[in-house]
Amino acid sequence: MQKGPIYAIVFSIIAIVAIYFFTDIKENSKENKASNGVSLEVDNSSIETFNKTLNEGDLEKVNQLLEKATNENSKEAVDELIIFYENKEQYNFAAYYHTLKASVYGDANTWALAGDRQLSVSKNEAYDAAFNQILFEQALASYQKAVDLAPDNLDLQVKLGGAIVDNSPQPMQGITLLLGVIEKDSMHINANLALGKFGIISSQFDKAIIRLEKVLSLQPENTEALFLAAEAYANLGNTKAAIASLEKCKQLVENEDLKKEIDNYLQQLLLQ
Repeated sequence: MQKGPIYAIVFSIIAIVAIYFFTDIKENSKENKASNGVSLEVDNSSIETFNKTLNEGDLEKVNQLLEKATNENSKEAVDELIIFYENKEQYNFAAYYHTLKASVYGDANTWALAGDRQLSVSKNEAYDAAFNQILFEQALASYQKAVDLAPDNLDLQVKLGGAIVDNSPQPMQGITLLLGVIEKDSMHINANLALGKFGIISSQFDKAIIRLEKVLSLQPENTEALFLAAEAYANLGNTKAAIASLEKCKQLVENEDLKKEIDNYLQQLLLQ
């Protein structure tokens, strides 16, 4: 098999996986410390610029909700604030205010939800790159806060480690977190999946297969693992296994765009 063509599309394949499997983006289109301890940079210039386009009634509503959330610790106000920006299809600003929501609610699950939403939206290239970077940094901080509040929760450690591995130029901190989870639970599905993905990105395809096969031994219909395993098999020269993984993945996925990408990939493999 000629490895070059397959290796050349590895990063596009990872990008496809990220779009269809690892995000849930619905759209495609000064530090303030209150007396109650809620802290958030609430004068972000991008949000301020957008707010200037609002009519007088909406602007007054936003300011009132923000004041109630920060000064009165109002759960209802922060929830309504997020819904307001979602209704305006400003999902990046809604994600931004999930930090405020987590600060108000104060539990690990809400911090993890904030990280999920911020990480997801930060991958949408339709938004401003600088603001996306802010969201990514918020996501890491949100996941870290969740881990701090629930240090024995391995799933939260995987969320933090996986986010670092996927997006940080220095992924080793994330790898260390993921390996720590594996030491405690060698068959942890999400930890093995994240390490398998990193193995492909770093061209350690043999190690990626070990991780992904563990996932598939527990979840043989895990489409993420099947898709990634196909890439690893292809780069190791095992075209037959790669094709089998892709064909099974295609049978399981419902997204028509992804099915088309799988068909294109299968054609690449059949030409080797």
